[in-house]
Amino acid sequence: MRTSRFDLPLSYDAGDLGLRVGDVVRVSLGKRDVVGYIVSAPRQQLSGERQLKPVLEHLDVPRAFDEEALHLAKFVADRYICTLGEALGAAVLAGAVPHVRETLHRSPEPPDPERFSGVPQRLIELIWRDLPPETPLPQLLRHPEARRAGDRATLLRAIQQLVRGGALRRTREFVKPRTSEYRVRTLSLGSAAATGKKARALAEFVAETGSVPRADALLAGFSQAVIRRAVTLGVLIEEELAVRRSESPPIQLPDFESTPEQRVAIDRIAASLDAHTYDELLVHGVTGSGKTFVYIDAIARVLRGGGRAIVLVPEISLTPQTAQRFESAFGNRVAVLHSALSERERFDAWQACVAGDIDVVVGARSAVFAPLENVKLLVVDESHESSYKQDTVPRYHAVAVARERMRATGGVLVLGSATPSVESYAAARAGRIALIEMHERATRLPLPAVRIVDLAEEFGADRHRVFSTPLLQGIRERLGRREKTVLFVNRRGSGAFVLCRSCGEVPRCPRCTVSLAAHGGEKLLRCHYCDFQMRVPEVCTNCGAPDLHEYGVGTERVVEEVRSLFPQAHVVRMDSDTTTHVGDHARILTEFAERGDVLVGTQMVAKGLDFPTVTLAAVVAADIGLNAPDFRGSERSFSVIAQLCGRSGRARAGEAIVQTFSPEHPAIVAAAAHDYEGFANAELEQRAAAGFPPSRRLVYLGVISRDQKLALSTARKYAGLLNSIEGTDVLGPAPYPIARLNREWRYRLAILTLKPALVRAAIRERVIPVAHADTHTRLAINVDP
Repeated sequence: MRTSRFDLPLSYDAGDLGLRVGDVVRVSLGKRDVVGYIVSAPRQQLSGERQLKPVLEHLDVPRAFDEEALHLAKFVADRYICTLGEALGAAVLAGAVPHVRETLHRSPEPPDPERFSGVPQRLIELIWRDLPPETPLPQLLRHPEARRAGDRATLLRAIQQLVRGGALRRTREFVKPRTSEYRVRTLSLGSAAATGKKARALAEFVAETGSVPRADALLAGFSQAVIRRAVTLGVLIEEELAVRRSESPPIQLPDFESTPEQRVAIDRIAASLDAHTYDELLVHGVTGSGKTFVYIDAIARVLRGGGRAIVLVPEISLTPQTAQRFESAFGNRVAVLHSALSERERFDAWQACVAGDIDVVVGARSAVFAPLENVKLLVVDESHESSYKQDTVPRYHAVAVARERMRATGGVLVLGSATPSVESYAAARAGRIALIEMHERATRLPLPAVRIVDLAEEFGADRHRVFSTPLLQGIRERLGRREKTVLFVNRRGSGAFVLCRSCGEVPRCPRCTVSLAAHGGEKLLRCHYCDFQMRVPEVCTNCGAPDLHEYGVGTERVVEEVRSLFPQAHVVRMDSDTTTHVGDHARILTEFAERGDVLVGTQMVAKGLDFPTVTLAAVVAADIGLNAPDFRGSERSFSVIAQLCGRSGRARAGEAIVQTFSPEHPAIVAAAAHDYEGFANAELEQRAAAGFPPSRRLVYLGVISRDQKLALSTARKYAGLLNSIEGTDVLGPAPYPIARLNREWRYRLAILTLKPALVRAAIRERVIPVAHADTHTRLAINVDP
């Protein structure tokens, strides 16, 4: 039983409703009716127990979760120190949960302002003059005029005052999700001829396979407007097709012969599957070694045996090409969950899993909770990716949840990566998990030769240049041979910051302790954390001098330099500023494939790209992030450099260039030599010496408040509550790497321990009750960051 009352289940009288785990019910809580989940099997009430309130209604909606999902939620709650309700929030699809719709009904005449002196007059005028007689509460709270009348708390207090006075009536009703059979909105060719470049491209995309899901067309970069117009003009036909497992086509494996290393990997995974017991394997395969083919073969084996499979991929990799590989093999047996799906389509796919109409789920982090029965194989592709760790409550890691899911059901977990996390490599080296290595590319081509360029020697005192002589020459040669180049720089914008060379002033964000990044194309200075923006000043705001200059390099600056030096080149940019809508990734990559010469981008260009004519990949500024205040800084730098270099020479001989002011840094030297083993061994030695994972477990305990002194003093108090745990060091408090974020000050403790269970118990028993009583600070717990 939890020590915090907020994590206790509540007992009700189920009567003869025949409830089971995961059923959704309506119950009375205080003076309100709320929606709840059944989290344990009904039991007989013991004599002498107090009378329980009855369950008011078993809602006629799909079961929210089963016993397996409840087990995973309990695992998440315990491992990541959150409530069971918060953990279930990750396991339950939001669209499947009934929600309460609150509506405000106004009186015929507006109230007397003198009677309601505490209610802003602006709010009264809005409700009785501009809004309909019945208005949903969320709609009112979002209205711009309401926001000008006060913040959310002020508005709710004013509304409550109007309700008590009889001027408003507030009603609540439960809205149930609609349920239907699993249908996919599908596009096929119509009778009309396509006119216009975009319409023709869309028609060609659909014609490749005869029909495609509408969501795949969106993900491929075709906008809603383009699709809608093509359907209206008869170029395409749109229809909803029901998906039933009984109609599933036979499995179609890719038509090419496996390499010897692929065959070894296939046979080793097959042996684990045939043993019918839990096993975990790490597939360490270099970029282009054909790991996806190995996954597909293993999934086919599972399906032939009557089992099911889940494949997790980083969202950024979930392109139409990725989806198509699985859909080509398994047809409508597979549900691909991605950001282009509507909430309705996602809900239908989820329910199809429950009904047994789906055998394979491919999706990002949350797909680890997919409600499939009899899952025998769970694959985590690019398992080193940080996107598998959720950064909001519950802060679970999908790899850990996948491991627990397979351990509990006796399935097989496969982790795949060209640059595995050092934790998984350490487990493989210690023999706790199996290691499968694939050193050669499926094309038999060698990995590209990598050249390290010392920028200190290359640039000398001229630090305003972007490209070294070798990189300029490499780009020029590719343009001459009609080959492609990928340039990576891990910063968007045109510069890291703007500095006044007269007084040294750097414009900073008024809400965060960071400098404002320059975005020259928009003539803006922008905070990349809270999105505060201001125009680039013409003169220094401190001394008035016109001597303002950009420093550092970002994607915008690199694009400008390439276009200036090579005006004949078609340059494409790919970063979070150019990929704000669903399908933007595919649209940009299609442009690069068809007519691009140079692709400039952030981390998203370092993974998942497979273009046969890319023969040069370059890291423009390898030092960005290399010395970040994070014990994983070197590992992440190694990974992104190695992955980026792997984009080159996948179908013909290629090379890579790494520009850096730290040419002897171990991460850069090892990445250039394609020496993962050497890097990982050295990194593990350094981690062990410092006591960082995997030699010890790490928990960050953060305290956040608008009052800086209060945040610091509270963090010190929590440190005192935790400093006597066996086998544990409590370090700090120290400021977060960004100490102030969106007007809130942030301090944290670093807890390094050999006894993680003791630490979790101590946080629950000693810290959380104190934190719940403190209304002026927030507690942020991050286990295994």
